Amino acid sequence: MASAHRCGIGYSVQIPAGAEHGQVPEFYFVPKKLARKAPVLVRMAQTVEAWAFRLIFWLIQSLSLENALRLGGFTFALTGPRSDKAKKAHTNLAIAFPERDEQWRKNTVKQIFRHLGYSTVELIKLEQIWAQREQRVEYVLEPGARAHMESKRATIFITAHVGPWQVAPLITKEYGFTINAIYAPESNPTLQALMLDLRKVFGEKLIPADSGPRPIIRELNAGNSIIMAMDTRPDTGKLIPFFGRDALTNTSAVGLALRTGAALVVARAERLPNARYRITVYDPLVSADPDAPVKEQALELTSQIHGYFEDWISEYPEQWICLKRRWPKAHKL
Repeated sequence: MASAHRCGIGYSVQIPAGAEHGQVPEFYFVPKKLARKAPVLVRMAQTVEAWAFRLIFWLIQSLSLENALRLGGFTFALTGPRSDKAKKAHTNLAIAFPERDEQWRKNTVKQIFRHLGYSTVELIKLEQIWAQREQRVEYVLEPGARAHMESKRATIFITAHVGPWQVAPLITKEYGFTINAIYAPESNPTLQALMLDLRKVFGEKLIPADSGPRPIIRELNAGNSIIMAMDTRPDTGKLIPFFGRDALTNTSAVGLALRTGAALVVARAERLPNARYRITVYDPLVSADPDAPVKEQALELTSQIHGYFEDWISEYPEQWICLKRRWPKAHKL
């Protein structure tokens, strides 16, 4: 809940303070090793990036959604595969889809960056998408999900960086939820201000990803809700199978839901032709053994969430925006 990377334009999960740094890169257009050599280079890099992003934001806002998506997709597909993040995407694909050949992975990485361009545009144009929702957005709710959404009870909404994840939170606005978005702060102050303005205009309350669990617990206890993407690799967590290989995974969000009584609901968004979208909300997750210790339930429920993510990624591998190493290095192919 993105850039030449995914970055802080989405939602990331980080519950324990310092446990995860999200996917926000230090620099977008300047090689990290070069920018780190001297403080003056850092300042120059961030100044260049600030002006570049101001221009990008202005240009996208001035275009129709359809033309902005074309431009964003073309630009990111052209430049992204040359970045160091392309190697990480390639590695993730090799682990998740070992049966696929090298050419497929290369082609898919290019498409991943194209969809990252789409996601960047969708965030910048989110207010427009909402205003035109009757023409652009359709909702699909499973029976239990519909009853839950109408209840408006405290919820942790879970999604992944697959497809138009920036659009998925619109379902919470449609049903009148008070939403808190967990976000990864940008290192560039100008870009940080631009991103915060986008979110504030849309009415979301923002919680920095490194602020620890207390703000989240406070909001859940007040009957408010949280939305986060939890398919990225944290620095600490539990090893839980993902595409058949153990992947470090943060179970803290699920643990908080169990401890506070908040519901756990998985949701996704999909791109349809002609700049349209489908948002699907699944029935609230239920523990297989409600009497088990909280930690055991958290592991089992997180495995259920991984099952959803695996299905989405298998269906749309070219739309999986995971540009940070997802599995431990020992599993590199």
